[in-house]
Amino acid sequence: MLRFVCLLIFACGLPHNLFAQETATPAVTQRSTDQGLDATLWMQTSVEHDVACTQSYRLAWMQVRKALRDPCWTAAVEQTAGYAGLPPAVILDLDETVINNGVFMGDLVRKDVSWNPSLWNTWVLSERGTAVPGAKEFLNQLRAHQIAIFFITNREAKHEAATVSNLSQMLGWQVSPEQVLLRAEKPEWTSNKSSRRAQVARCHRILLLVGDDFNDFVYQGKLSPQERIRQGRRYQNYWGRRWVILPNPVYGDWETALYHYDSQLPTAEKLQLKLDALTPRTDQ
Repeated sequence: MLRFVCLLIFACGLPHNLFAQETATPAVTQRSTDQGLDATLWMQTSVEHDVACTQSYRLAWMQVRKALRDPCWTAAVEQTAGYAGLPPAVILDLDETVINNGVFMGDLVRKDVSWNPSLWNTWVLSERGTAVPGAKEFLNQLRAHQIAIFFITNREAKHEAATVSNLSQMLGWQVSPEQVLLRAEKPEWTSNKSSRRAQVARCHRILLLVGDDFNDFVYQGKLSPQERIRQGRRYQNYWGRRWVILPNPVYGDWETALYHYDSQLPTAEKLQLKLDALTPRTDQ
């Protein structure tokens, strides 16, 4: 008993953090990039992400069925007349709309590196993208009803073969290169997707647009965050009816708008601009 009491007194007299040193999680070092840890984890691990995507695609199918019954229905602002008798089609973005690149984004966060074309090129050529929840089922429904499918993506033209192959493996049916319209595949096909939507609209009635960025639906250019919100309100009659947007908290024009679309800014400056964009309390 005396030995136990002595041991207890000895232990209580030790520095408070001595035992903690053996079990504490190693300190997180200061990171050199502004990659979003929480956003990427939400995308990779949360049921909420998967449910939100599945829900979006179920809504998309409901709206497609409505559109099929209304020959005056079009989702493309580029389509203004003479489309009622055209065969139906749906246009989708690819990355974070149909193809889930969460593994790639997670690698960037873990390695504390910023997105760059070389890393992205390696990822695309690996053909390891998986299906966004709900996408495969939705696309299979479109095929079963003989609705044409087009993917308008800002992946580069050099990625066509890898993208078509990845899609075909992922979906379980052969995607045609003609269905995938990539940036710079033609001289006039810039990051502005309007000319590609217009090409599809010449031969098809566009029932629905599906994407994860405002510019997947109508070209906005480099607007401020406040102006993007104002422009979004102009299209209230489209959201959830002719346009279905999927969640992407990891990257997009919403983020680059915060630092004036200048990806070359130092990380510290980007982070400061993001902090400055937060709405402060008004009761302080």
